[in-house]
Amino acid sequence: MKFSVVTDMLGKESFEEAVQHAKQLNFDYVDLRAMLDGDTIDTISIDKAKKLHQLIRKYDLKVSTLSSWAVNPCTFSGEPKYNNKDENHHQKMRQVLDRLLDLADAFDATYIRIYPLHRNEGFDQLSENEKELEYKYNAQILKGHAEHAQKRGKVLLVENEPPTLANTVGELAKIMEYADHPNLKVNWDIVNGWRAGEYPTLQQYEKIKGNVHQVHIKGASRVINSSTNDNPHGLFNNFTIAGQDDFDHEEIMKALLAGDPHVILTIDTHYPSFYQQDKIGEVEVIERTKEFFEKTLA
Repeated sequence: MKFSVVTDMLGKESFEEAVQHAKQLNFDYVDLRAMLDGDTIDTISIDKAKKLHQLIRKYDLKVSTLSSWAVNPCTFSGEPKYNNKDENHHQKMRQVLDRLLDLADAFDATYIRIYPLHRNEGFDQLSENEKELEYKYNAQILKGHAEHAQKRGKVLLVENEPPTLANTVGELAKIMEYADHPNLKVNWDIVNGWRAGEYPTLQQYEKIKGNVHQVHIKGASRVINSSTNDNPHGLFNNFTIAGQDDFDHEEIMKALLAGDPHVILTIDTHYPSFYQQDKIGEVEVIERTKEFFEKTLA
């Protein structure tokens, strides 16, 4: 069982303080995204990355994943930031990926989180054949990035996000099927599936089983009175503390450890979105979350 934590979720302006807390909470790995002493993983220089890596090694930790927002950046409202069919965009993304691969070397990290292509307005109203063409094109673009990463000994982890062409497990599975590349694997955010309207189940997990290298774990609440006969699990409401939430984690988590035994379980609480009454401090929420999942998987 491997646990990691996204360091910015510890809520510390000082990166060293965040790393200290990660060590005190007995993590072996950290994920890097934001709050890197004034930088994010998408702005930090190589020289600064090497210095932070020395700091990470000082506390006997390892970097699991660089959680970048820069490859096919998500747009959660308004117009998308790029056109899926724009070759200039894909060329720019290859340049962005080159920089991330250099950073991965500096941090001695294997994995880089990326996003699928944008989910255009009206996509869900397309015919099944039209959707499949878009899925195949999406997979083709991501496979090209994976081929590039393979040359550098890195693995790209594609994450499901609601505004993308992989907001459900079924769509992640299509990427794995159509790309079929050993250096393109899944970073499954279980709760993101519920946000997109797909309540995660064992049957859903079976579609990506064997391709999951990382899982984002967090708690989630249900919209009150949203359960119906057609949708007994109800609708996603908000992020909250795992273990006192409305999602039944145990069955899927145990299946994950059996089906993808090398999976890294990364705690990404989305603490800033918690309701005010749930805000007890970032470090305490991380500690409670880790204890809950350790107990669940014991």
